[in-house]
Amino acid sequence: MKKIIGICDLHNDPELGELTAKRPLGSVSFLGRYGLIDFTLSNFSNSNIDRVYILAKNGASRLRKHLGNGAIWTNNTKRGFVGLYLNEKGLANPTFNTDISNIKENLNINDIDFDYAIVAPSYMLASMDFRPIINAHEASEADVTVIYSHVDNADSDFIRCDKLKVSDDGSIAKVSKNLGRSANADISLDTYIISKKAFKKLISDSSKVSELYSIKDMINYYIEDESLIVKGYRFEGYVVPILSLNKYVEHSLDLLNYHIRNKLMLPEWPIYTTTHNTPPALYGRSADVENSFIANGAIIKGRVRNCIISRDVVIEKDADLRNCIIFTHSQIGKGVKMEYVVCDKDAKVSNVEKLIGKEDEIILIDQGARV
Repeated sequence: MKKIIGICDLHNDPELGELTAKRPLGSVSFLGRYGLIDFTLSNFSNSNIDRVYILAKNGASRLRKHLGNGAIWTNNTKRGFVGLYLNEKGLANPTFNTDISNIKENLNINDIDFDYAIVAPSYMLASMDFRPIINAHEASEADVTVIYSHVDNADSDFIRCDKLKVSDDGSIAKVSKNLGRSANADISLDTYIISKKAFKKLISDSSKVSELYSIKDMINYYIEDESLIVKGYRFEGYVVPILSLNKYVEHSLDLLNYHIRNKLMLPEWPIYTTTHNTPPALYGRSADVENSFIANGAIIKGRVRNCIISRDVVIEKDADLRNCIIFTHSQIGKGVKMEYVVCDKDAKVSNVEKLIGKEDEIILIDQGARV
């Protein structure tokens, strides 16, 4: 039986403005209950991969608070673990704070017992079973397998992602940036299967090629250099890319649709997350809620339409919320009208009558703000 490790790589996360100014993308709330990183960790867990290394670029304290001891995602309580690694030296020199430098600082690849490593980000959400992909990787005799998806919305949802040219034999012939010139494209999910031998070479070669290079950069280098066999694996499942604040809101609200949600969240593929001992949501006599996610502990007295409401949020009487995402412990005062607003945690909105954003102009209220 092959020995597999999982690496959740947070170094190349896109930024969502102030929402990720003080936290890594992986710890951003999603659908009022999850963190974005939960999807990657659950894919590892459901694929029976229970040795997981999380490479954090910054914001480790936020991640630790969400992850706890990691037992939620660990099947093997004796050998399994979820470890969080931060390159503290890199914090003082962000230009050189790469995933490879994190590995060099914290992990000795030679001492880790594995046959293959799976490297995956937190911003490509999918329910992905790695077991058949590992089998395909092994059968192909590739050094590296790049997991990609053929999409028909490359011109809207996957801008600046890597676009692949895949040869008939499955080899990756070329990588370029997707500039949105075509709706149909083979888009890399920035998820890789790498043999231990190739991983050791990648880490070693990075010092010679460039200290600025990431794991993704090195794999793209090998595709051009042809010193490693790099092949592709086409993932047929549903993918939700979280690449900007507007797209974060758009895709979150899209998942209020039952049929879209069932493409991402499969009955046989649970998404695990940290649980909280909070009471059920409380709906007042004046509450009026439609097509929304309401988390435990919320108190709803006003009107809520097409919204995502996190734990312990209070929506007062006569408040009117539409297409909003409200993070935990926030309060929306009496009579406040809001549309296309993301309200970070512990914020309070009461001294304003209207906050009206647009689908492509999201209003973001900072954590702990008073409005």
